[in-house]
Order: sequence, then C-alpha cells, then structure tokens
Amino acid sequence: MAESDYDYDVALSFAGEDRDYVDQIAKMLHTLGARVFYDKYESTDLWGKDLYAHLDDVYRKRSKYCVIFVSAAYGRKLWTSHERQSAQARAFESAGEYVLPVRFDDTEIPGLRPTTGYLDLRKMSPDDLVRAILQKVGLQTEVDEMLDFLRGYLSNYVIQEDGTEISFSCESEQYEGSFPTRLLLEMWRIDMLEHMFLAPAIVPH
Repeated sequence: MAESDYDYDVALSFAGEDRDYVDQIAKMLHTLGARVFYDKYESTDLWGKDLYAHLDDVYRKRSKYCVIFVSAAYGRKLWTSHERQSAQARAFESAGEYVLPVRFDDTEIPGLRPTTGYLDLRKMSPDDLVRAILQKVGLQTEVDEMLDFLRGYLSNYVIQEDGTEISFSCESEQYEGSFPTRLLLEMWRIDMLEHMFLAPAIVPH
C-alpha cells in the first residue's frame, strides 16, 4: 500500500494498566505530527461502533505500523489479545516488519517470537522511544533536517530539541526561549519557517 493509503502512521496496542506511560508516548507523537491511533483520541469516533470489527480494521489494515507494549497485564487481557491477533495477521501478509514490540518486562506473548527484535523500556527513556518510532515511520528525518537548517541560520545560537519543544539560547544576545516542535514543523513543511518564524525576529538574531 502507498503511504497515503494509511490513516495512521502508528497504532498503539497496550493494557490499561500501562496507560500512564503510553499516554506520554501518544502525546509526544501527536505533538510531533505523527498520526497516532490511541483510543483516548478516538473516543467520539468509537462511540456506537462495533469495536471488535473496527479495531480489527485499524490494527490489520489502516496503520503503517503497530507498536505493542508488552507487559504481564498485556498478556492476560482479552482486548489486547484481539488487537495483537489482528496486527499479527497483517504482519503475516506483509513483506516488511509491521509489529514493533516494546517491553516493560519479559512476559511471553503468544505468536510473538523470541527472535523478533524489540526495544527494552527498562533501558530507554520515553523520549528515546518516541525518536525511535518517528525514525521508523519516517518523521525523525524531517525534524533533523529542520534542526540542521535552524542551526545553520542561527549559527550563534545553541538549539536543542527535547521531543515536544525546541529551545533557543544565545549568550551574546541574552536570549532564551522555546517553541513547540509541532508549530515549527508545520511552518517547515510549507516552506515558511524563515518567513514566519525567523525573519520576523521571533528569535532575535
């Protein structure tokens, strides 16, 4: 399928017990412009639907990738089992990887082979995971290209990105400020970053 055929860059499959962590990931991905299937963002759309059929469609057809958050709770839930089976059916039909497992612990999940590459959440921060997902779906390159442009344009500035915001500081101009990454990305995508952000001296230089 062409990239435009997918409604979501990534679908998140997780147990309710792990929601606090996954909520952080969903917010950062959304802020950075990724199209995320996260049930909390879909409550109105899901209202009244046959969830069994709808979620099968999302996890089997409508997402470019599926991130599975493996945990003991994930392994024992009925709905996560349904989501996983739909994702694995899609993976079976796909030439490339589709299921992207990340682990809270070493719980064995049916159909998820031990040889499948995974990321260990015990050894990485939420920011690290978001960057990895963005890289997988092809969005991190866009952020990096924008940062390279900003650093070239504002060579006397220290420019840092923490996932959701980009900070600017310049000792000689006694300036410090930060702006949402998504806002800057939207201007970058329409080739208006210089005219709408830099030229009007939103960041003095």
